[in-house]
Amino acid sequence: MVHQLARVTLKTGERMQCLLVKQPEESWANGVQRLLVHKRDHVHWHIARSIAGPLDELETRFYLGIIKGEAVGNIMTVEYGGIGILGHVYTLPEQRRKGIASRIMAAQMKDFQERGGRTLTLGTGFDSPPYWIYHGYGFRSIVEGSGAMWYWARPEQAEGLWQAEITGIASPRWQHWPLVNLLCIQPQGDRLRHTARRLWGLRNFEGDYTKYMRDLEAEDSSIVARVLENEAGLVVGWASLEDDPIWGGAAALLDFLMHPVAWHAASDLLAALPLPSKPIFAYADQDSPKNDLLQAHGFTQQASWPEWLSVDGARHGVNCWLRR
Repeated sequence: MVHQLARVTLKTGERMQCLLVKQPEESWANGVQRLLVHKRDHVHWHIARSIAGPLDELETRFYLGIIKGEAVGNIMTVEYGGIGILGHVYTLPEQRRKGIASRIMAAQMKDFQERGGRTLTLGTGFDSPPYWIYHGYGFRSIVEGSGAMWYWARPEQAEGLWQAEITGIASPRWQHWPLVNLLCIQPQGDRLRHTARRLWGLRNFEGDYTKYMRDLEAEDSSIVARVLENEAGLVVGWASLEDDPIWGGAAALLDFLMHPVAWHAASDLLAALPLPSKPIFAYADQDSPKNDLLQAHGFTQQASWPEWLSVDGARHGVNCWLRR
């Protein structure tokens, strides 16, 4: 499906089409893959899957700049329910300094707003030229000095969305990608966010979710996971169990991340996760409600390490738990 969004004039006087391509036909699929050839293998796995057909209810959108029939620039968004991730911003080296990315960005943001989009997240270098391009379109650092940014169409409503009533528990699917990422980049909450994936502190999970889904869908996958959803369409909790990377199949590693407003439902989320009979390790911030929850579910504390985890220029204590 291809839609022309705009025809624009570049700094050089050249004319460029801005196209929206969803589930690219073969003619445009080759152009997308050429632009993103430098990306990691699990990124290409997602792109190939999105080209082949729908990924659950996730919308994968490629915004392309076209000069004389050639794709010269790209912005990709993945979205569900008006919540998305913006990434894969790239212009061919020989086409740079013409204003291509900023013009594609303008077309993409206009399309997002007209469709009633609620929020977009992205990651870039703080205070870099791309940072200020995004800033000009309403993106702001999630915390001061960070290249993790978000855009809210109605920022005054953002906090209220997290407070919405919890509606249920589900297995992670592709449409949860932007929702889980939004949970991971919340400035509030635990610093230990997903130990198995080395996710701690405020950090985008935008790229690594594709690797997580590839591992989850693998025939020999050890991952079992659940997400906690609310009435506003957000993921407010995420529990995930997989073979401990240190001990392999001899032990498992439990991770779960809760938005601070959702801790009252954490026990239900953990109870929905089928736990194996083999030993299970878990780690928690020393000041987290997670400690009480682990104890209530049969875990015993094995160690406590003060000033163990370095996040945002400070060191924080970590507790180690085990369930046999």
